Order: sequence, then structure tokens, then C-alpha cells
Amino acid sequence: SWDEGTVTFKAIWSHAATTTNFGVVWDLQAIALSDDDAIAQAYGTAQTVTDTGGTTNDLYVSPESSAITIAGSPATEDVVFFRISRVTGNGSDTMAIDARLHGIILYITTNAENDA
Repeated sequence: SWDEGTVTFKAIWSHAATTTNFGVVWDLQAIALSDDDAIAQAYGTAQTVTDTGGTTNDLYVSPESSAITIAGSPATEDVVFFRISRVTGNGSDTMAIDARLHGIILYITTNAENDA
């Protein structure tokens, strides 16, 4: 039922004890592959989300990302691979310790009630 269009995401994360610098930046990119497509292809352009922690072991949910265009011309029944990373080179990523990624919320647009 996914309309093969853009998607957005939110990162769900936490961090251990630290005294300052709570900023983290996550990015997500994707590619859709059909039957018999080569796996080694370029992912689409990543979109980032920036969030700020602060309290040790609290669960944080980032803001929603901008629209992510999935590379590979998505089609019905494609497999979509996602690649997420922390962007420590981004000036807004100031946390000096590891951030723990627990998952993502993926937002899609549908054009049918089911996949039948």
C-alpha cells in the first residue's frame, strides 16, 4: 500500500551520563531494488535530524526529517534498504560520548487500504 514516494523519519535514542554538549545529528538514506537488480548501488540523498538530549538514560524522539527520496526508482514489491548513521562531523552534533539509537519511526504515504 506504500505509494513508492518519499518517506520521513524520527530517530529514537538515548545517551549515557555526560555533563555538557547534548546535541546529536542522525541521517537516513535509502535505495529500492527490484528482482535481479545489482545490490551495490548508490543510496539516495540522506536527510538529517538534529536533537538535543540532556538527562541520562531518558528516551528521546527527534523531530521529523525532511522528505527522503529513495534511490533506485521504487516499484511495487521492491526491497528497500535503509542506511542510518550519526553525523558526528556536523557542527550541531556536539555530544562527545556515544548516542544509543534504539530505532526509528518511519512515515510513509499509502494509496491503498492493503497490499492485495
